[in-house]
Amino acid sequence: MIRVKLKSWTASFRYPTFQSGYQPTLPVPPFSTIQGLLSAARGEIVSFSEIPFIGYVFISEGWGVDLERIYALGKPETDVMKREVLLNNTLYLYLPDEWEEYFKKPKFQLLLGRSSDIATVEEIKQIELEKRENVPVGGTIVPVSAGLPGIIHALPVEFEYSTVPRRAKLVRPFTVLVFPKTKAQKKRQTYGEVLPYDSEIDIGVWFYEGLHGKV
Repeated sequence: MIRVKLKSWTASFRYPTFQSGYQPTLPVPPFSTIQGLLSAARGEIVSFSEIPFIGYVFISEGWGVDLERIYALGKPETDVMKREVLLNNTLYLYLPDEWEEYFKKPKFQLLLGRSSDIATVEEIKQIELEKRENVPVGGTIVPVSAGLPGIIHALPVEFEYSTVPRRAKLVRPFTVLVFPKTKAQKKRQTYGEVLPYDSEIDIGVWFYEGLHGKV
Protein backbone atom coordinates (compact mmCIF):
# COMPACT_ATOMS: atom_id res chain seq x y z
CA MET A 1 0.00 0.00 0.00
CA ILE A 2 1.10 3.57 -0.64
CA ARG A 3 0.14 6.80 1.09
CA VAL A 4 0.06 9.85 -1.16
CA LYS A 5 0.32 13.18 0.66
CA LEU A 6 -1.22 16.14 -1.18
CA LYS A 7 -1.04 19.78 -0.10
CA SER A 8 -3.06 22.81 -1.19
CA TRP A 9 -3.42 26.41 -0.08
CA THR A 10 -7.17 26.38 -0.69
CA ALA A 11 -9.93 23.83 -1.14
CA SER A 12 -13.69 23.97 -1.59
CA PHE A 13 -16.15 21.10 -1.89
CA ARG A 14 -19.69 21.52 -3.18
CA TYR A 15 -22.24 21.47 -0.39
CA PRO A 16 -25.36 19.50 -1.32
CA THR A 17 -28.69 21.43 -1.51
CA PHE A 18 -26.91 24.79 -2.06
CA GLN A 19 -27.09 25.80 -5.73
CA SER A 20 -26.96 29.60 -5.62
CA GLY A 21 -26.29 32.47 -3.26
CA TYR A 22 -23.94 31.89 -0.33
CA GLN A 23 -21.74 28.85 -1.09
CA PRO A 24 -20.62 26.85 1.97
CA THR A 25 -18.10 24.05 1.66
CA LEU A 26 -18.12 20.55 3.06
CA PRO A 27 -15.35 20.16 5.66
CA VAL A 28 -13.95 17.09 3.86
CA PRO A 29 -13.93 16.03 0.20
CA PRO A 30 -16.67 13.72 -1.09
CA PHE A 31 -15.73 10.66 -3.12
CA SER A 32 -16.48 12.52 -6.36
CA THR A 33 -13.51 14.81 -5.58
CA ILE A 34 -11.32 11.76 -4.98
CA GLN A 35 -12.51 10.37 -8.32
CA GLY A 36 -11.44 13.63 -9.96
CA LEU A 37 -7.97 13.42 -8.40
CA LEU A 38 -7.45 9.82 -9.51
CA SER A 39 -8.70 10.61 -13.01
CA ALA A 40 -6.42 13.64 -13.31
CA ALA A 41 -3.41 11.65 -12.12
CA ARG A 42 -4.00 8.78 -14.56
CA GLY A 43 -5.17 10.96 -17.42
CA GLU A 44 -8.53 9.25 -17.98
CA ILE A 45 -11.81 8.80 -16.14
CA VAL A 46 -11.40 6.34 -13.26
CA SER A 47 -14.19 4.29 -11.71
CA PHE A 48 -13.93 3.05 -8.14
CA SER A 49 -14.90 -0.40 -9.42
CA GLU A 50 -11.33 -0.59 -10.81
CA ILE A 51 -9.68 0.02 -7.43
CA PRO A 52 -9.37 -2.86 -4.92
CA PHE A 53 -9.40 -0.50 -1.93
CA ILE A 54 -9.13 3.16 -1.06
CA GLY A 55 -9.07 5.32 2.05
CA TYR A 56 -8.41 8.99 2.72
CA VAL A 57 -7.92 11.51 5.50
CA PHE A 58 -8.30 15.27 5.00
CA ILE A 59 -6.90 17.90 7.36
CA SER A 60 -7.54 21.64 7.11
CA GLU A 61 -5.94 24.32 9.28
CA GLY A 62 -8.80 26.79 8.95
CA TRP A 63 -11.37 28.39 6.72
CA GLY A 64 -12.50 31.77 5.47
CA VAL A 65 -15.02 33.45 3.20
CA ASP A 66 -14.02 34.77 -0.21
CA LEU A 67 -15.89 37.11 -2.52
CA GLU A 68 -16.28 35.77 -6.03
CA ARG A 69 -17.60 37.50 -9.10
CA ILE A 70 -19.88 35.27 -11.15
CA TYR A 71 -21.35 35.59 -14.63
CA ALA A 72 -24.92 34.45 -15.17
CA LEU A 73 -25.52 32.48 -18.36
CA GLY A 74 -27.22 34.59 -21.02
CA LYS A 75 -27.01 37.78 -18.97
CA PRO A 76 -24.52 40.65 -19.38
CA GLU A 77 -24.46 41.63 -15.71
CA THR A 78 -22.31 40.05 -13.03
CA ASP A 79 -22.94 39.33 -9.39
CA VAL A 80 -20.78 38.90 -6.29
CA MET A 81 -21.16 35.76 -4.21
CA LYS A 82 -19.69 34.70 -0.87
CA ARG A 83 -17.86 31.36 -0.97
CA GLU A 84 -16.34 29.44 1.93
CA VAL A 85 -12.75 28.29 1.40
CA LEU A 86 -10.69 25.81 3.42
CA LEU A 87 -7.09 26.91 4.03
CA ASN A 88 -3.71 25.15 4.26
CA ASN A 89 -4.95 21.67 3.53
CA THR A 90 -3.44 18.18 3.58
CA LEU A 91 -5.01 15.14 1.97
CA TYR A 92 -3.69 11.62 2.57
CA LEU A 93 -4.72 9.00 0.01
CA TYR A 94 -4.22 5.30 0.79
CA LEU A 95 -4.02 3.33 -2.45
CA PRO A 96 -2.68 0.14 -4.05
CA ASP A 97 0.99 0.26 -5.07
CA GLU A 98 0.30 0.67 -8.80
CA TRP A 99 -0.95 4.22 -8.22
CA GLU A 100 2.54 5.42 -7.33
CA GLU A 101 3.51 5.89 -10.98
CA TYR A 102 0.44 8.06 -11.68
CA PHE A 103 1.01 10.42 -8.75
CA LYS A 104 4.73 10.70 -9.49
CA LYS A 105 3.85 12.19 -12.88
CA PRO A 106 0.19 13.28 -12.95
CA LYS A 107 -1.22 13.78 -16.43
CA PHE A 108 -3.35 16.77 -15.47
CA GLN A 109 -3.62 19.32 -12.67
CA LEU A 110 -4.65 17.91 -9.31
CA LEU A 111 -7.49 19.90 -7.77
CA LEU A 112 -9.15 19.95 -4.36
CA GLY A 113 -12.39 21.44 -5.60
CA ARG A 114 -12.46 24.25 -8.15
CA SER A 115 -9.89 25.03 -10.84
CA SER A 116 -8.14 27.50 -8.52
CA ASP A 117 -7.72 24.92 -5.73
CA ILE A 118 -4.50 23.41 -7.07
CA ALA A 119 -2.89 20.60 -5.08
CA THR A 120 0.67 19.30 -5.24
CA VAL A 121 2.11 15.91 -4.35
CA GLU A 122 4.41 16.34 -1.35
CA GLU A 123 5.19 12.70 -0.59
CA ILE A 124 4.52 9.16 -1.78
CA LYS A 125 5.34 6.57 0.83
CA GLN A 126 5.10 2.82 1.25
CA ILE A 127 3.17 2.23 4.45
CA GLU A 128 1.81 -0.55 6.62
CA LEU A 129 -1.06 0.18 8.98
CA GLU A 130 -1.58 -1.66 12.24
CA LYS A 131 -5.14 -2.69 13.07
CA ARG A 132 -6.38 -1.41 16.43
CA GLU A 133 -9.56 -0.97 18.41
CA ASN A 134 -10.89 2.32 19.78
CA VAL A 135 -8.86 4.59 17.50
CA PRO A 136 -9.74 8.22 16.71
CA VAL A 137 -11.51 8.81 13.41
CA GLY A 138 -12.06 11.90 11.31
CA GLY A 139 -11.14 13.80 8.18
CA THR A 140 -13.22 11.50 6.02
CA ILE A 141 -16.72 10.21 5.33
CA VAL A 142 -18.04 6.89 6.63
CA PRO A 143 -21.17 4.84 5.92
CA VAL A 144 -24.19 5.75 8.00
CA SER A 145 -24.25 2.11 9.12
CA ALA A 146 -21.02 2.74 11.07
CA GLY A 147 -23.17 4.35 13.75
CA LEU A 148 -20.81 7.28 14.29
CA PRO A 149 -22.34 10.67 15.17
CA GLY A 150 -21.96 13.43 12.61
CA ILE A 151 -23.73 15.32 9.87
CA ILE A 152 -25.31 13.03 7.27
CA HIS A 153 -25.35 14.02 3.60
CA ALA A 154 -26.38 12.29 0.41
CA LEU A 155 -23.13 12.68 -1.55
CA PRO A 156 -22.15 11.81 -5.11
CA VAL A 157 -19.67 8.94 -5.31
CA GLU A 158 -19.02 9.02 -9.05
CA PHE A 159 -20.08 11.19 -11.97
CA GLU A 160 -21.03 10.07 -15.44
CA TYR A 161 -18.99 12.14 -17.91
CA SER A 162 -20.52 10.84 -21.14
CA THR A 163 -23.34 13.39 -20.82
CA VAL A 164 -23.26 17.20 -20.87
CA PRO A 165 -23.66 18.43 -18.26
CA ARG A 166 -22.22 15.57 -16.23
CA ARG A 167 -24.64 13.73 -13.97
CA ALA A 168 -24.24 11.83 -10.73
CA LYS A 169 -23.78 8.14 -11.49
CA LEU A 170 -23.98 7.00 -7.87
CA VAL A 171 -25.22 8.85 -4.77
CA ARG A 172 -25.14 7.45 -1.25
CA PRO A 173 -25.67 8.73 2.31
CA PHE A 174 -22.50 9.25 4.35
CA THR A 175 -21.63 10.64 7.76
CA VAL A 176 -19.14 13.50 7.49
CA LEU A 177 -16.38 13.44 10.14
CA VAL A 178 -14.04 16.40 10.66
CA PHE A 179 -10.42 15.64 11.55
CA PRO A 180 -9.83 15.90 15.34
CA LYS A 181 -7.51 18.87 15.81
CA THR A 182 -5.59 17.90 18.94
CA LYS A 183 -5.15 14.94 21.25
CA ALA A 184 -6.44 17.08 24.11
CA GLN A 185 -9.90 17.49 22.60
CA LYS A 186 -12.47 16.17 25.07
CA LYS A 187 -14.90 15.20 22.31
CA ARG A 188 -12.34 13.37 20.21
CA GLN A 189 -14.38 10.74 18.42
CA THR A 190 -13.27 7.12 18.42
CA TYR A 191 -14.49 4.00 16.65
CA GLY A 192 -15.05 1.05 18.96
CA GLU A 193 -14.28 -1.71 16.48
CA VAL A 194 -11.05 -2.55 14.65
CA LEU A 195 -9.67 -0.10 12.08
CA PRO A 196 -6.30 0.27 10.34
CA TYR A 197 -4.39 2.92 12.28
CA ASP A 198 -1.90 5.46 10.91
CA SER A 199 0.37 6.21 13.86
CA GLU A 200 2.15 9.08 12.06
CA ILE A 201 -0.98 11.21 12.04
CA ASP A 202 -2.74 9.41 14.92
CA ILE A 203 -5.91 8.49 13.07
CA GLY A 204 -7.90 5.44 12.09
CA VAL A 205 -8.33 5.09 8.33
CA TRP A 206 -11.68 3.96 6.96
CA PHE A 207 -11.09 1.84 3.88
CA TYR A 208 -13.60 1.15 1.15
CA GLU A 209 -13.68 -1.83 -1.14
CA GLY A 210 -16.08 -1.26 -4.00
CA LEU A 211 -17.59 1.43 -1.77
CA HIS A 212 -19.67 -1.18 0.07
CA GLY A 213 -17.92 -0.99 3.44
CA LYS A 214 -14.65 -0.99 5.29
CA VAL A 215 -11.81 -3.40 4.56
